[in-house]
Amino acid sequence: METITKKYYLKLGVSEKALSAINKELALTARLKLSPFARTRRAEMLKEAIVFPKGKNQKKRKITEIYKSGNFIIAVGKPGKEAAPDFKRKHYITGETTNNKNDMNPFIMINGEKVGNDLTFGALFEQIEHLMRADMFGLELLGMLIFRMAFMLDHNRNQENKWRYAPPKGALAVLKKRLPEVGGVPVDIFLYFLDVLALNEDVKMHTLGHENAQHDYG
Repeated sequence: METITKKYYLKLGVSEKALSAINKELALTARLKLSPFARTRRAEMLKEAIVFPKGKNQKKRKITEIYKSGNFIIAVGKPGKEAAPDFKRKHYITGETTNNKNDMNPFIMINGEKVGNDLTFGALFEQIEHLMRADMFGLELLGMLIFRMAFMLDHNRNQENKWRYAPPKGALAVLKKRLPEVGGVPVDIFLYFLDVLALNEDVKMHTLGHENAQHDYG
């Protein structure tokens, strides 16, 4: 295995200046405890999502826009598939068989039209697997940004005082050049969608009694 040095990155076409800037931008704060740092932010986003407006059924979903970038919108529709009365899961605490009433349907739109089919985490990471022979530094950057997203290191409060993902500008600019698309959408749209998909997973877990967002995070 090749040792990771500056020469390694130079071979990949990454200058020392660019590498230094990215390292500075993405460096973790010394002794930062990641799980406690993320916990309160994730819990606030969870509470916000639970009260998103809900339609009467799958065909009459109410839409909440969460991110917008260019002609793209990343949104959720409620109720999601697991909120259907005939969808059954067991509550983690009570053991009761129930539907997942707060489930949402995350999706991407471009120019008002939905992009592709409903995606899961598995489907998204299959898209990443297809990139294994793509730009190696681009893949490293993507992995670093996903790691940081998981612990909400790059989430900031917006004008409405809501937590929203805001990828580091320098790293994102480099990533867009080296890995412009993932799964047929711009890489920044992929990241925004991944954040919304993770939020829906938190919502589903919470509804079924697993207090992951409030008591632990990983």
